[in-house]
Amino acid sequence: MDKINRNSIKSSLIKYLIPCIAICIVGCFVLELVIDWYRDLRFFDLHYYEHKIANERKFFLLSKYIILPLWSALCLWVTVWIFYRREIEVPIKTLSDASEKILGDDLDFKVESSCKNELGQLCVSFEEMRKNLYDSNYELWKSLEERKRLNSAFSHDLRTPITVLKGYAELVRQFDGKLSHEKQGEILQKMSEHISRLEHYTEKMNSVQKLEDIIPDEASVRLSDIVGQLNETGKLLCCDKEFIFSAENYTDKQLYTDREIVAQVFENLVSNALRYTKEIVKVTVAINDDKLSVTVSDDGNGFSEEALRKAWQPFYRDDKDANNEHFGLGLYICRLLCRKCGGELSVKNSENGGGEVKASFSVKKSESR
Repeated sequence: MDKINRNSIKSSLIKYLIPCIAICIVGCFVLELVIDWYRDLRFFDLHYYEHKIANERKFFLLSKYIILPLWSALCLWVTVWIFYRREIEVPIKTLSDASEKILGDDLDFKVESSCKNELGQLCVSFEEMRKNLYDSNYELWKSLEERKRLNSAFSHDLRTPITVLKGYAELVRQFDGKLSHEKQGEILQKMSEHISRLEHYTEKMNSVQKLEDIIPDEASVRLSDIVGQLNETGKLLCCDKEFIFSAENYTDKQLYTDREIVAQVFENLVSNALRYTKEIVKVTVAINDDKLSVTVSDDGNGFSEEALRKAWQPFYRDDKDANNEHFGLGLYICRLLCRKCGGELSVKNSENGGGEVKASFSVKKSESR
């Protein structure tokens, strides 16, 4: 506060007025001497014409009343002009330009002023306001982008379960009247499970503000249940493509993981493989060191060099991908969900050609996850 007071507009104006007053007084004194000198000179020339002296005195007296105030006004005007140019004009222009940019939604600039008076401090405050507006707008933009990404992920992940349900419905339609009551009851039970999954997934997505907020629901589940679910879902998804499923190091044991997330990642990976495969989709499930791994491969053209680098980026789509309905979120979502479950996701091209994606999940009970 002391610094502001020492460099205030009032104190600066006083600094300009002091020399102004001094110059004004000196100038008035000099002008008065010049006028008196010239008057005496005129009176000397007119000493034989005394009738003109009275008129001359009136003229010089009037000159003093006009010239001296004009000189004082000129000094004051010049002082104010210099004061305005040095102390006020620059910060006022800076603030005016900043206001126009803010009104035009342009916040990518910086308010700078070398003045140390109140207007300089106002420029500093204006810069703080600009930064706060910029940060607020940036946070709002991030929030909107995150919501867009979440909505796209939601739409993306709804497709596969719906495809599975359509597969079950098509199966019932094809064998209408030929299925036993036990088989029909089994299919209806599985359809009910998938519908419950969709309901639970919808509730979970509605409760989060961004994908990173998803929390896995770790629960005890048998390996045989997961293997059976993945095998059957894969057959329904592949339909007219050949589906090869195998389980390595298989021993039916109790696992601790989020069964829905494992199924969601699996369905995304199989859907991606179907998009690029020619004839065969191969899935291998294995248990190693408290890690459940699911490897999905296809016999397509494999990943390009660019895709291997950018596959994790949200909304990334290969330029050669002709499928306009592809969001480019599958691998991004799968990697995020795998990490949420203490695992990882890796992509590569298999030795026999085609792409290969491996997802892993921790199946060891842990309080930290």
